[in-house]
Amino acid sequence: MYERPWNRISLASVALLTLSMTPAFGHEDGHGNIPADASPAMQAFLAHVSDDAMMQEAEIVDCTLSGGTKTKCIKLVLKQTPDYEPGPWCPSSVTDGPEAAGIWIKDGKVYDADGAFVENLSKFYDDPKWKMYNSETGEVLVTKSFDACFGAARVDVWKEYYYYCAQCETDQTVASPINTYFIPLNPVKAEKSVPLADQPGAGLAMNGVRFEGPAPLSAILKAYNIAPFDDCGGHVNPFAGYHYHFVTGCVEGIADPDGHAAQVGISIDGYGLYRQLNVDGREPQDLDQCRGHSSEELGYHYHVSALGVNSIIGCITGELGCVSPPGTQSCDATKRHAPPKN
Repeated sequence: MYERPWNRISLASVALLTLSMTPAFGHEDGHGNIPADASPAMQAFLAHVSDDAMMQEAEIVDCTLSGGTKTKCIKLVLKQTPDYEPGPWCPSSVTDGPEAAGIWIKDGKVYDADGAFVENLSKFYDDPKWKMYNSETGEVLVTKSFDACFGAARVDVWKEYYYYCAQCETDQTVASPINTYFIPLNPVKAEKSVPLADQPGAGLAMNGVRFEGPAPLSAILKAYNIAPFDDCGGHVNPFAGYHYHFVTGCVEGIADPDGHAAQVGISIDGYGLYRQLNVDGREPQDLDQCRGHSSEELGYHYHVSALGVNSIIGCITGELGCVSPPGTQSCDATKRHAPPKN
């Protein structure tokens, strides 16, 4: 397999900041006035979230969570644009190697979605109907226009875009790449866990990019399409923009001096998101169905799934805040409507 960037990225050890609470706080060089009564995971996230992603100072505001709990939330206006050029995704030709393409998954395994992979999809899926390329030229059928992106990158794929490699560019969206997030200052355990599907993402990476719910693989494959992820585990659709479906080495982490897995972000319910494996290379053995567990130092938190598993975490255990368009001033998550399925 082509050597992916996540095999070459190391994490720097960084310290957490705990400073006095203010209603609004700056973010200079990744540090500012971090609210002292925020959870340790939230403090770490606020200390290290990318300056480039933050569109205005974070604020502490009143909010109502999905279970009806009235509490304090951190309001973050973030641009989910990474500090690297996303892609590539689809190969242009069946002769293209893995360096010109992204990745695809099946049964928890990761495959280079290169030209040879596309050429052999009928064998890969044991179905002769698979054919996403021109037999005479070797050109791969790729969605290149906005119309094609809009028609293919959805659960109800338009018939004219069956048998395509679905690829959207970062500017081919109908929604702003900026979102307003209201995440509880301290997470509140929900009465029962809820599936990650149809929730407003799994959480946020340090660079402001959203960890999305499971990709709709059955709908994609039903149209004899694939929608590759880039080497960083992300791709674009016209509704959510660029987002992650996996945690790779591209995603910055906050190393833990005690050997615990590095924190890679904050979940949508306010719990910390940590890498799958601890420093010793082992996964915690007491994870629940949502991939969470508790420790004396960190309290309850999640460990993300292995690369190739189509769900960042298993489910959501806490009451959710809000994910809203830019300009939103308040959050009542009891009134939240499910986002478009895409």
